[in-house]
Amino acid sequence: MKKSSLAHALALVLSTGTLANSYVPLSEVRDQIKSPEYTQQEKQRVVEQARIFLEDLYVHQYSKDIYYGISPGGHVNAVSEIHKVIDELDTLSTEQVHIRLTRIFKAQRDLHLVYVHPQPVRSYTSYLPFEFDKTLDVFGNSEVRVSNLLENLVPYVTDTRLPEVGDKVIAYNGNPIHQVVEQNLYVGFGANEDAGFVRALRAITRKSHAVTLVPEHNEVTIEFLSSQTGETYTATIPWITRVPATSTNSVRTENAGQLLEESTNIEAEQHHTIKAELDTDSGTPFATTPSTDPEVSWAIREVDGKQVGYIKLDRFRVVDNDIDTSLRLMSELLTEELAGTDALVFDVRNNPGGYITYADRLVQLFSPKPAIPTELKFINTKLNYDILHNTVFSTFGPQWQKVLADVAGTNARYTDTASYITVAQNNEFGQSYYKPMGVWSDARTYSSGDVFTCSVQDNGVAKVYGEHNRTGAGGANVMRHSVFSQYVGAPYFEPLPYGQEMTVSWRQMIRHGHHKNAIIEDFGCVADKHVPQTLESLKDSGLGNFETIARDLLREAPNKSTVRFLQSRVTDLDTVGRTFALEVTNTELVEIYLNDVKVDAINISAYGDSSKTIEYTVPTSSQEGQVRFVGLDGGKAPLWNGIRYFY
Repeated sequence: MKKSSLAHALALVLSTGTLANSYVPLSEVRDQIKSPEYTQQEKQRVVEQARIFLEDLYVHQYSKDIYYGISPGGHVNAVSEIHKVIDELDTLSTEQVHIRLTRIFKAQRDLHLVYVHPQPVRSYTSYLPFEFDKTLDVFGNSEVRVSNLLENLVPYVTDTRLPEVGDKVIAYNGNPIHQVVEQNLYVGFGANEDAGFVRALRAITRKSHAVTLVPEHNEVTIEFLSSQTGETYTATIPWITRVPATSTNSVRTENAGQLLEESTNIEAEQHHTIKAELDTDSGTPFATTPSTDPEVSWAIREVDGKQVGYIKLDRFRVVDNDIDTSLRLMSELLTEELAGTDALVFDVRNNPGGYITYADRLVQLFSPKPAIPTELKFINTKLNYDILHNTVFSTFGPQWQKVLADVAGTNARYTDTASYITVAQNNEFGQSYYKPMGVWSDARTYSSGDVFTCSVQDNGVAKVYGEHNRTGAGGANVMRHSVFSQYVGAPYFEPLPYGQEMTVSWRQMIRHGHHKNAIIEDFGCVADKHVPQTLESLKDSGLGNFETIARDLLREAPNKSTVRFLQSRVTDLDTVGRTFALEVTNTELVEIYLNDVKVDAINISAYGDSSKTIEYTVPTSSQEGQVRFVGLDGGKAPLWNGIRYFY
């Protein structure tokens, strides 16, 4: 939630001391943020590794040219440009190499394709003490307004007026703000119109020097229009830099198999850590309750006399590196704390991604029918074939080997598609919430956030409410150079000097259902209903928009078919006996599956609101496993499902 000026002042009194040795004006450390000089051999190694990424691995290299076209100041063809660098390398300094490669990577407008600068540069990040966002005025025209003050950076601005949340941005360094947005579309990484706009705003208020060059000047001059008084005023604001002495990169413990399922970006991971230092704004429209999963918080709000649940999922990270654990915790939240709600708003705004399989598997908790997982494909190259057949990656699924083998030696541009997991594996938990559910997204919903948002549409599970018309359009599995270097190695991959890194969009995500064969990259997921940011929504932290979404969900015809299980999800048969029971209403048939084998179909004919009870006794020959119950209407369309495990 956004804070008033008084709340900011109180927060500063309590917290500024913790940042005294962590942040300094850029002017004081500019000379320290310099790349080490590379030998000619080191420059050749970096450029050659970049060529391999762009030419042999980058799955979007063709679709980007089609989507954006080629222009000198905009999108460039990644492969032709890297070959130009190779041809000119003998004449390029170390700094020029970094500038050229940064430009090529950023011009693709793909947050999964990132050129990471060496140490010590990559450990620095510079911020302005506020954030901007795109809003719409009463006529539907786009504006730029201050959306949040970074409370712990405010003390560094001592001799100029700071803006308030809601103040309109008129000009930036003397240029109209919309012109500045256009100028930053090809350095902000944002795909499509919506994501391009908000990522361009990020590019002019925060600069991670891991991926962004140091600002030319130590300060910026911004013209604002006060939302309170209507006056215009100008402020000169210094860049504030986080120094590496206090940089805390999160420790990642995934194995190579988990890394194959990754879909997020380095810059977002870094900012997620830093944001907690700078600001206590949760990004939620009201106070929430933490859950046992640190990425999840929740609340229940009354709207028009009804109880509406709210879940905020910050990232698709999992507890104890185990997707099953996170799914179980989410399921318990839905079936216990939120069980009595009349509708649910699931907030993935500003979610940068995480595990693709977590995003896919999460959909089943809201789906009466089996949820279909996302499919992906490679570009057809010899290197991809070799990685999946001749390295440790060959152990991570024969489906990936097959799609590459099928096109090896042909002129096919892409492989066929495959999914990480089967439909059965994607539905091992079953449904946990049976009321209307809506997904609240924005143009910063990215990567696995895109996967989840698109998947609820493709599976017909929920309506998507967009703060912007489209999500961030991160449509790929991302892989890091350091992973290839460690697990594949020579002759293709060599370690990069001075802690450098690169990431690449390796497999392209393909949608299904009503959006069959569409890609997520650049296009994103189009909202079913646009609920835009406005001056009012900035002022109330989005509470009014939440209520708009809630009322729309409450107007949906409720699912009259209900189910209530009388045993917990996991049952010890020796303790409670071998019989499962459930109460159902408005259900014609109930099919029963024991360990995925259909064992019974009961014509329950439970019409009206009076419930009927179904019982199923597990045979003594089955010592452990699962029982799935599926409720159907007269046309055998799924109404609900649920799974109970026993041992």
